Amino acid sequence: MEQFGKNKKKSLLSFIFNSYNLIESDRSSLKERMLISFKGYQFLIFTVYVFIFVFGLMFLVTAYGPLSGLLPQTHLAQKKEIIEIIAAVDSLEKELLLKSTYLTILSNSINGIHSDSIPEFTNNNSEVIKKINTNTSKEDSVLRKLVESEDLYNINSSENLSSSIESFVFFQPIKGVIIDDFNLTEEHYGIDVVSVKDQSVKATLDGVVLFADWSIESGHVIIIQHAENIVSVYMHNATLTKGVNDLVKSGEVIGVVGNSGELSSGPHLHFELWQNGRAIDPLEYIEF
Repeated sequence: MEQFGKNKKKSLLSFIFNSYNLIESDRSSLKERMLISFKGYQFLIFTVYVFIFVFGLMFLVTAYGPLSGLLPQTHLAQKKEIIEIIAAVDSLEKELLLKSTYLTILSNSINGIHSDSIPEFTNNNSEVIKKINTNTSKEDSVLRKLVESEDLYNINSSENLSSSIESFVFFQPIKGVIIDDFNLTEEHYGIDVVSVKDQSVKATLDGVVLFADWSIESGHVIIIQHAENIVSVYMHNATLTKGVNDLVKSGEVIGVVGNSGELSSGPHLHFELWQNGRAIDPLEYIEF
């Protein structure tokens, strides 16, 4: 038995260190030509490399290739996927709530209701309402009487509104030809201006962007809140260069003229001016 073991060890060592030749023989001339010469350990190393390469290739194809969908998912992978879905849903809910808030602020601005800040939302509104103290204090009563007495001498007329807006110097949002005028009876609350393709759309006054998004009818729309509760609206843009809450200066580029939206029949800008919920004819204050 010991002799058999020694013979086996010697044969393994001889295989490793012996030299081997790969020969090609020509049947017609019976000539032999040596193709390659190698030792046994070189053959073993080559075999190991081939095995590692084939195993790695199979692993990549199976794990990350088209065959990955056929493998059963582990519990960890399923848990990770569920967490990603929950995070995506939570992000969409926050984004939807934020857009709803801005639409509310926009509606208030158009209706003449001034909004100083974005209201905070809670999951349980009933608890918040219960905590509100509706009792009127003495200080509140005194302040209310003072304000009411001052309001008796305040006159809010269209002349005051007109004088306040005339104090502004409006920047021409775009250069072009007016093809549709302002008309309240036809519910056309702005003007349509045709211009050259890819012309820049510019802010008419300093302000902050209230809304910048896509609308099915009006395409890419951007709405800017200015001082004295003035709101400017720019519709049918090809692209927008500003986003919500961005501060803009008068004459700063906010978009590019386009033909977006179902109500657009060609490249143009639909421009509107509002103040305190009332639509204003832009041609009264801006020269095109």
